[in-house]
Amino acid sequence: MRMKSLLVTTVAVASLPLAATAQAACQDDERLYRMGDFLEAQSDGNAEPLQLTAETYLRLTPNARDVIGDNLRLLDANCNTMQVVGGEPPVKVEIPFPLLYNAFEDAVLRGDEKTSGILLRSFRAEPMDSAGFLGLFTLVSEDQELIERLASAGEIAAHTSANAGSNAASRCNEPTVYLHYADFFVRFSGQVEGYNNKAWYVSGNHREITSVEDNLTHSLQDLPGMNCRVGKEAVLTVASAAGAIAIDIGNIHSSNWNTPSTRRTVVTAHEQWLEAGAPDDDGPQSLFD
Repeated sequence: MRMKSLLVTTVAVASLPLAATAQAACQDDERLYRMGDFLEAQSDGNAEPLQLTAETYLRLTPNARDVIGDNLRLLDANCNTMQVVGGEPPVKVEIPFPLLYNAFEDAVLRGDEKTSGILLRSFRAEPMDSAGFLGLFTLVSEDQELIERLASAGEIAAHTSANAGSNAASRCNEPTVYLHYADFFVRFSGQVEGYNNKAWYVSGNHREITSVEDNLTHSLQDLPGMNCRVGKEAVLTVASAAGAIAIDIGNIHSSNWNTPSTRRTVVTAHEQWLEAGAPDDDGPQSLFD
């Protein structure tokens, strides 16, 4: 049975147990710490390519990458080497999402478009289990300027806050834009894995999203402003983009995971789907129509 962990608050916190063990069995080339000797040998044409883990590669400064050039081999998760071509790996390298996101945000904050571009073109997020992905529905920031910079650098559209209700009294008084870590997980081609093929997520009239197979619910954060909410449509769309079956269970009073009859209906449908062999093309998104 896989170990489940709900990532909360920030990716920086969540990354501690994950990124620290990434590629633990792979070892960086010791010549990295004797760069003067390496560069001298390289200028003489006698330097074998450096071998570095993807984690270390992402920590190189742009100047260091320029100096090393293509005289570099990256180690993948299985410690196999791949030759860098044109300053980038020839195929996308899969690494843990927290490591990938932190490197991307750092590059954006320092205005390093070259590094952020390499990350978007040449790296992808490792798959995540259904509970871990649930925790990625955490706001990246409430800083509107930062959200816009990250969205622009990642070439993704930020979400706009939804109204708390349909009448005039429940409209958001100060619309804002927001992004969840899940948005970047999808941007980096991340996929969520269920116990049996696809993971199932539901959301209803409460500000929350639930992993059906884990019986685990994650509350969605409040947004600045009165009556400003995270829209469940945006959350379910992202979950679907990550490869999950995402179901809107409605907006009436009983449309939430805490209501026994609603939960029983969803669990029964999930069990029937499993009995049918968990088919890829049979996700009952219209379960409550």
